[in-house]
Amino acid sequence: MAKIIKIDAGKVFIGSDDGTLNEYPVECCGFTPAVGDIVDVFSNNSSTIITRRASDNITSSNQNVAPGGININLVNSVQNPSETVVSGGNGTKVVSKAVYCLLAFFLGGFGIHKFYAGKTGAGIAYLLFCWTFIPLLLSLIDFIVGLCKKSDSNGMIAV
Repeated sequence: MAKIIKIDAGKVFIGSDDGTLNEYPVECCGFTPAVGDIVDVFSNNSSTIITRRASDNITSSNQNVAPGGININLVNSVQNPSETVVSGGNGTKVVSKAVYCLLAFFLGGFGIHKFYAGKTGAGIAYLLFCWTFIPLLLSLIDFIVGLCKKSDSNGMIAV
């Protein structure tokens, strides 16, 4: 691996890993050289070609190089948060407030809102006891609790 150490009067000074320093005309570079560029030097008896190493000099808005030469890649790839399955912690799930409240109000007696929230056991219990109208009363309570919960910027609540 070689590195451009100095550029002066049409000359490029390149240092190698073995400690040698070589001088080449700027015309040998197939790019605009800058001090600190990592380069590869190819030469034969008649000509020399200097190319910049692409993999060592790629910088984008998502990649930073820390002081020790450590690459830090920061990427946030979530495009649509409503399509992401999220857990709110403590056994809760994050769901759409509007959908949850509508399901609790219209189909809550059958426990559909519980299935939507990922609470399959409670949904089955609501289905088994729907004939007693107790799940209907519980779903109205779930509806009111869902309405009172503050949603985030995406309209999601933890249930």
